[in-house]
Amino acid sequence: MDFVDMLLNRFDGESELKKPANVLVCFTDTETGKRLSRLAFQMAMSRPEKSAITLLHFIGKKEEMQPTEETNGNQGIIHADFMPKGEKSKITMRVFTRESDDHLADIMKMAEEQQCNLVLTGISNDELDLQVVEKYSRLRSNPANPAATILEQFSEREARGLQELSALVSRNSVPTGIFIDNGLKEGNNIFVPILSKSDIHIFTFIHHMAQKEHVKIMIWDAIGIIESEPKMQKLYQFIVKKTDGKVHLWNDDRKIEEDFIRRQDLVIIGVEGWVKLINAPLPWKESLPSTLIIKDITT
Repeated sequence: MDFVDMLLNRFDGESELKKPANVLVCFTDTETGKRLSRLAFQMAMSRPEKSAITLLHFIGKKEEMQPTEETNGNQGIIHADFMPKGEKSKITMRVFTRESDDHLADIMKMAEEQQCNLVLTGISNDELDLQVVEKYSRLRSNPANPAATILEQFSEREARGLQELSALVSRNSVPTGIFIDNGLKEGNNIFVPILSKSDIHIFTFIHHMAQKEHVKIMIWDAIGIIESEPKMQKLYQFIVKKTDGKVHLWNDDRKIEEDFIRRQDLVIIGVEGWVKLINAPLPWKESLPSTLIIKDITT
């Protein structure tokens, strides 16, 4: 069974789409954590029964935020700050704080303990900006570049963060996302480039994200897979039907302009597509908004 068939089976009868979401949201910067947790709620709201979001906040020794007991997501001022505005969700929220020298080990342990089926980790511009991540991805895409030589081109802090993110994605046993926070305010305008066949797992996330009111999702099928493969056409039509016209396909006769990219709140893309994107001579790359790079367990 190829990957498209697997996705069609995932959507068949919609049973897979209604399974409870159990999301682990990891972060150091509090504002980035708030933005990412709200995205996690947006993904989980289409299947809220028995769903849960676990926040894992990595703190420095001087920070005073205390561990919080498991609680319902609509209780407490701290919890409300991490939820979409006005949301009275039945989704359970758990909050944990950690003083840690090994974020990767703690994330893997927490994901296993909480039986998570999605892991999201967020980084702010102060930790690793988009240009640093782009440079690292570009250097790694060339097999002639030794790992040690690549890391020498970054500061010690940057190298450590990049190594942790790469290891998390490569070792994932559940779908894993890297959120690069560029000041996300709303998640209403979402741009989804499809630059690799492996990126089609993004359709699962498109379906969940499109359940929110006022969302508009634009898919750029750069490889023409939707028009050229009947199964992909079927998958796309299913998503369009189930999301009440919130999902649109970019007209390839039009050029993507920087102004359009600036109007987007969020880019969602697969790992292989991300590598191709940052290596492509696209002038609007420098204007990318907050970006969520997702790897599924099948890619």
